[in-house]
Amino acid sequence: MTRTSEGRFAPGQSGNPSGRPKTPAHIKAMLDGLTEKAVLALGEALDGDDPKLKLTAAQEVLNRALGKPHTSTSIDVTQNNLPAAHLAALTRLAMVGRALTRVPITIEAEAAGVELSEAVPLVAASDVTDE
Repeated sequence: MTRTSEGRFAPGQSGNPSGRPKTPAHIKAMLDGLTEKAVLALGEALDGDDPKLKLTAAQEVLNRALGKPHTSTSIDVTQNNLPAAHLAALTRLAMVGRALTRVPITIEAEAAGVELSEAVPLVAASDVTDE
């Protein structure tokens, strides 16, 4: 196995060159003998009285017959003024910290490249003292 200077596998190299280990033949033979019993057990579970067992059996049958359902998530984040959003998030975080410590916190909006009208004030003017 060849690795790059960053420790990653070099192109064309695998971390598992032999591939997934094969199932031994005697295990396959044992499983083949149990397949019919497993299918019958699922059928019995589907016909049983326990609703949870019925649902589990039905899910297993459907997953084996049709494949497990795929889930996907789509997140759409749109922000026209990213510096203002960052400043607002920092402001909320600072407010939580201030509530815990009761120490005045100020953030300079101009240093963050945000218009002052977009900035959310952290503290009221009466809370800020000159030292």
